[in-house]
Amino acid sequence: MGSENAATTSASNDRFAMWPAALACCFPVILVLLWSGPFEVSFLGVPVLFLAWVCSALLALGLALLSARARDWRRAISMSVLPLATFVFVANAGVIWPLAVEIGERIHFQAMRRSYLEDVARLPSSGEPRFALWQWGGFGLGHAVVYDEGDEIVLPEQSSSWKKRVANTEIGSCGAWGLPLGDHFYLVRTGC
Repeated sequence: MGSENAATTSASNDRFAMWPAALACCFPVILVLLWSGPFEVSFLGVPVLFLAWVCSALLALGLALLSARARDWRRAISMSVLPLATFVFVANAGVIWPLAVEIGERIHFQAMRRSYLEDVARLPSSGEPRFALWQWGGFGLGHAVVYDEGDEIVLPEQSSSWKKRVANTEIGSCGAWGLPLGDHFYLVRTGC
């Protein structure tokens, strides 16, 4: 009778845990969502997310080891998903981090696109290609969107009139690099 209870208790403990897999999927999605909001949200939210991510992964690792020791293999394997996903993220952070930032910022741009188009429509037409800069914020590295009607921002050498148009902006004083978003819009990083 006692061994039957022990076997039943062990069998009831040896089941798949869903929360490690759910968190392994949710943490990267939350990272992208944080980058899709205002920069201040990213600046404050990303460290909190990483702290929760690491603590959850460590907890899951500890529970996986305890489950393996108790020979609860299903539970041990399911608990290992989050620590393994976290390890893969950390090992590939040089690729995954910029990708998460870019995807989040592209989402942010699409959410704000109508507003930017309205701002561009209000720009005066002086016969020169129009230029506008929307600062998103940044810490050491600025994040912004640029509207460059002449598309010179991506050229290796810009014209003197373009340099004059951007002279009083962060683009003119610090330089920028970035990615085209279509319709003369660019997702840029500024160097100061």
